[in-house]
Parts: sequence; structure tokens; C-alpha cells
Amino acid sequence: MTLPEDFYHYLWKYSLFNKLNYKTVAGETLEILNVGLHNMNAGPDFESAKIKIGDTLWAGNVEIHIRSSDWNRHQHQFDPAYENVILHVVSVHDQTIYRSDGTEIPVFEVKDLISKELIYNYSALMAEMTWIPCERHLSIIEPFIIKNWLSRILIERLEEKSIQVNELLKEYKGSWDDAFYIMLARNFGFKTNALPFEMLARSLPQKLLAKYKDKATQIEALVFGQAGFLNEMFKESYPNTIMQEYRFLKKKHSLKSIDKYLWKYMRLRPRNFPSLRLAQFAALVLKSNHLFSKINEENDIKNILKVFRDLPLNSYWDTHYRFGKECRKSSTTLGDEAINNILINTVAVFSFAFGFLNGDKKYINKGINLLENIGPEDNGFIKRFIKMNWIPENAAQSQALIQLKKTYCDQKKCLSCGIGIKILSNNNATTVSNIF
Repeated sequence: MTLPEDFYHYLWKYSLFNKLNYKTVAGETLEILNVGLHNMNAGPDFESAKIKIGDTLWAGNVEIHIRSSDWNRHQHQFDPAYENVILHVVSVHDQTIYRSDGTEIPVFEVKDLISKELIYNYSALMAEMTWIPCERHLSIIEPFIIKNWLSRILIERLEEKSIQVNELLKEYKGSWDDAFYIMLARNFGFKTNALPFEMLARSLPQKLLAKYKDKATQIEALVFGQAGFLNEMFKESYPNTIMQEYRFLKKKHSLKSIDKYLWKYMRLRPRNFPSLRLAQFAALVLKSNHLFSKINEENDIKNILKVFRDLPLNSYWDTHYRFGKECRKSSTTLGDEAINNILINTVAVFSFAFGFLNGDKKYINKGINLLENIGPEDNGFIKRFIKMNWIPENAAQSQALIQLKKTYCDQKKCLSCGIGIKILSNNNATTVSNIF
């Protein structure tokens, strides 16, 4: 198996080369005082390293390659960012490399300094075809290592989502309320109808909705009309009334609805039908104004939950899931699972993002605390983890498990994963019964 460059990054970062009297390929003694900081962006692989070659102390950057000739193959000779490289770490030295001033870059060849056991462990991990690569190796991992790593990647996940929030903020000229409104609408559709819900929200700016504050008929007409549900005549009074209202509002505000056929019903339970979700969304719009500002300053989770409970839906929806199709009387409230989905993917994310982008730990902690006080998600990802005795206690841990699976396990980024690194070191074997 050919070892990737990332493997050598891992070896250098954790000083895992066999402990010998290191020498450069030129025969000078080499002492590694500080491996430096792993650079995940453009430029040399490790920055601010400290090494001693012979009697000379060097401070600068370290570049790592499979072969020395990769330096020129990657065109580093044309990049000024590599002028301060003080050591070239390679598996095989096959070409002398010079800086632009003609000085030779010292080379540390490591192909004979790697533990066979470490190579075997890595090869075995990469060869695994299980749902996650380390599924058969978990018995050597202490639970606290997994919990600590999940805490770290929860922050990573929330920071990534904060970047997405920032893109929305740029689009809406810094308006947190508008960005929140778009994200909230998207999550109202869950995965199945996320796109049409977002398109609907974009076609109905909050400034327009604010003109009809406290006017249920107009708000419902705008929501259902823009969703494409009011382009026909109805036999029942309620849909016919809002259809007539929408025709007037459409002309008044020069509106263009989205395509009704974007909405999906297949494999959805009636309580999740887009028509009922739209009714709930209209009720939330009717009930709230400047929603993000209100929620962001509320610290009591019970008060946040109240915002999404007991929404004032038209009584028509007590006996309907779709227009024109009557059914038995049923509850029209958002279920706990739906509310938790909104809290996890919108409210907690925006609270964290507000703190992250404004440098305010209060809101960062609020977002995390909210996730820690919500039950774990119940989906295919989490059910698979539960089968392996990875049983999350709350939404913070279930979100971290999703990040672990998608960002690390699926891409086999074991060398960047705290759990994978521990497995490769293969120390302190402990049987895991229940991770959490």
C-alpha cells in the first residue's frame, strides 16, 4: 500500500518516527525542538517550527512530500511562501531542491524511520469496508476520548454552519432577522421540502409580510399562493376565500408563485404534508415579528418552545391535510420532533453564529447549551451509531456524530480524527460497553 502524504503529516505532527539519532541526507545531526503548527490552508505544511541542524538553530516552516521531486512538481519553486522552509521532510529523497537564492533546503528522509506496526494499523483501517472504518477497533478506545473528540467536532460543525449563516447575512445586507427567516423556512420543510420552502421564503420578503401583520387571511393567501397552491377554483369556502385574496395581492405586488409540483408528498406521513407545514408556517409568521431578535435574547428554553407551539391555524386544518380532502379531526400543532429539528438546525445554529461572528461567548454558549438541553435526533445515522453502543445523550452529541460520519468516516480522514489517531497508536486497550 502506498502511504499518502497525509500519513507523513500525521507522523511529523505527533513525532512518531522511530527514535534514533536523526540526520539530514547530507549527514548533519538533526534535532526536532518543535514540529510547528499544522497549516490546513495554502502554504507550507507546518509553520513556526524549530529545529537544530548541526550547531545551527533554525526557526521557520516545514514542508512534507512523498518524494523530494514533488517540490517542483507542485511548483513550490515559484511560490514565495516557501522561501522560509527550513526542512524538507520526505519519504524518498530523489532530487536536491534549492531556494531562489541558490541555497539548498535541508532534507530529512524518513522511509526507514516508520514503525511497521503503525503502517499495518493504518493499512488495516483504510482497508475496512464497514459503515465507519474504526467500527471493529472501538474496543481499544476509552469513552472519555470519544466524548472529548465529539465536543471538538460539535464546535467544528457549528463553525461551518456559521460560515453558511454569514453568506446569508451578506446576501441580506447584514440583516439577522432576514437571514434567520430564510433558514427557518428551509428547516420547516425538513430535507424533503427544504428547497421549495426556501424558494417560497425568498419570494415573500418579511417587508411584504409586515404590511399584513395580524391579518390572517392575507398572510395565508400570500403563503399558499406563492407556494403555487392557489391556481385553481375550490368547492370549499376557506381555500376559495384565500385564493380570491391571493389573486388581488398577486396583482397588487407583482408576485410570481413557485411551481406547485416542486412540493413532495411521497413517503411522508400526513402530518408532514407540505400543505399542513405551510399552514403552520403562515401561523408562525402571523404570530411573530422580528423573530430572531426575540429568540436571541430569550434564555429560557421553555419560552423559546412556546414560540413554536400552539400556532393559530385556521380551523379548516383540523379536518384537512390537503385542500379539498377532508379527513378525521386531528392535531395541527407542530410535533416535538419537528420543533426539535427547528431548534437544532435554526435556533441553536443562529445563536452560536451570532456569538461566533461577533466574538461574543455568551451567544456561543447559548447555542451549545440549547443543543445540550434537547434530546438526541432519531434518524438513520443515529440508529446506526446506537447499534454500536454510541448512544448520544442529547442533540449536541447526535449533531457531533453526524459531523463525525460525514466529515471524517465517509472520507476516511482517520489521520485527522482524534479517534482514528488513538486507534493507530493502539495503546491502553479498553472494552467499550456504552460510549456515553
